[in-house]
Amino acid sequence: MRTVRVLTNETCDHRCSFCDARRDHERASVAAHAAVIGRIDAAGDAAQIVLTGGEPSLRRDLPRLVARARSRGAKVVLESNGAHPESAAALADAGLAIVRLHVPGVLGHAHVTGDPSAYGRVCAAAAAYAAAGVGVEAVIPIVAATAGELATMPAAIVRAMPAVTMLWARIVQRAPDVSAALAPGAAIAAFETLCEAARAVPVPVQLDPATWLPPCLLRRPDRHAHAYAMGPGGAARADHVTIDACLGCNVADRCPGVPQPWLEHATGHASPITEARMRRRLSQIGSVRAQIARELVTDEFVRREDGTTVASRTVRIGFACNQACRFCFVSTHLPTAPHDDIAVAIDDIAARGGVLVLSGGEPTLDPQLLVWVRRGRAGGAGDIELQTNATRIDDALATELVEAGVTVAFVSLHAATAAVSDAITQAPGTFAKSLAGLDALAPRVPELRINFVFCRANVDEFARVVELVADRWPQAALTVSFVAPSTDLVPREAGLIPRYTEVMPSLLRGLERARERGVRVLGFESMCGIPLCLLPHAEREVVLALPAVPAGIDRGGSGDDVDGGEFERAPACEQCDARPACYGIRRGYAALHGTGELRPIRHGGGGARYGPVC
Repeated sequence: MRTVRVLTNETCDHRCSFCDARRDHERASVAAHAAVIGRIDAAGDAAQIVLTGGEPSLRRDLPRLVARARSRGAKVVLESNGAHPESAAALADAGLAIVRLHVPGVLGHAHVTGDPSAYGRVCAAAAAYAAAGVGVEAVIPIVAATAGELATMPAAIVRAMPAVTMLWARIVQRAPDVSAALAPGAAIAAFETLCEAARAVPVPVQLDPATWLPPCLLRRPDRHAHAYAMGPGGAARADHVTIDACLGCNVADRCPGVPQPWLEHATGHASPITEARMRRRLSQIGSVRAQIARELVTDEFVRREDGTTVASRTVRIGFACNQACRFCFVSTHLPTAPHDDIAVAIDDIAARGGVLVLSGGEPTLDPQLLVWVRRGRAGGAGDIELQTNATRIDDALATELVEAGVTVAFVSLHAATAAVSDAITQAPGTFAKSLAGLDALAPRVPELRINFVFCRANVDEFARVVELVADRWPQAALTVSFVAPSTDLVPREAGLIPRYTEVMPSLLRGLERARERGVRVLGFESMCGIPLCLLPHAEREVVLALPAVPAGIDRGGSGDDVDGGEFERAPACEQCDARPACYGIRRGYAALHGTGELRPIRHGGGGARYGPVC
């Protein structure tokens, strides 16, 4: 998303010592109405125009400038100190979409700005803009004057300005008063403090585009990747330089390098980012908000044995997780979505009587979990499924979940031993906790499903998991999934993603044991299953008896199918009689292993002619 910043003026009624934009008098070349209009028009087809200063709200013609920017089709953002909340309604009428209010402290706001009434006015401005229908965000400068408050500012801001939906961290690296800017190491630590404090609220934090902090300088770039929205073309920025560490970094094509004032610090502290997963976490589609919106909801259909299909919606009520499976396709570094957005997503599927799936990350980390379950039940959801690793579930919580309305518990368990499971989840000790959680759920939840995801590390575990389920939770069904390279978060690596034909011997052994032990095995009809032509006859026939994959669901391919998306059709699929019931093959899998394993299912004579490829 191309963003253009347009300077409207240079005077300001605050006196922040770190500000390098304020002048005592306006220059006509900057502040004249025609000059500003010219800069707005020069923005071309920018998707977003940010009006900034100085303090833009000092201009009486600001509504006209907003209207001009909006007329170009851009989303209009205003950066303001909030000292003039009386203009909020007029700016909203002119087309203002978002206001970013400058909040240089809470307790220290007056000291920083030189205005004793400034904090009260910025709070009033937040309320006024929200009442006018404008989105409200806050910009927090990271400087010496704010460093002592950063651990408490996110919570204080959200309490005083509940309309704030985003915090922007602006790291001041050069200031007229040299003592105002923090040394690089202190500034980085302060940024991390702000991110952690915001995560606890929770409220999203993003790095302000007006500043730059190379992610390689963070102590935990994986922990704070959500603050970045890097993309191709981002490497061009004035006053930034590359250093030796940049040569081996896999985000060098989208990172502008090191700010000149931090060159000495970076030379001694930067380490190149080499992990593909870290590159993907730093590379968002435009903003934290956009990434959250993209991942919050997944709509599918449940195909039932009675010939009906029912709408199903997965709502990720939180992205954080206490495990770290490498095959996870969820951006677990993202902050929680706005509660209003979660509520709307739940209400919609509930009103349609569909299946509400509450997921994450790990949804039991969300203190609102029971609230969301009750909301779905009250709204009319036909079933409420909880997707969880069960590590936090005990007898009391299991009882509360069922009483609130959970009808299905879908529990991840990817191995039969702690050694294999904990290696997959990268969370030692959680295997035992998952077993205890399953023990709590089994006698209480109406339907228990245990989800086993085939990956390279557990190819030989499936039959052992069947035995574990049969011995410990005989009433449970076992769902089989295959590691899905469905988003860029999942590494396209043979060390993670085995070939289907490598999995089949283990799958067949496990299915044989499941028949002997009376364990029901499901999942072959889902998007996360295995192409139908590779399944044994009995499991394939169950899926073929179900309704076809509904139109609009991502099947990929050609002809009457939906092009694009996660799936594609292989040449073998064009001759396959099972096409209506099968999603096809994931593009990520095909790119890694090809499509040569697939064989068309052909019906003829007295029955079907096919068998699993092993």
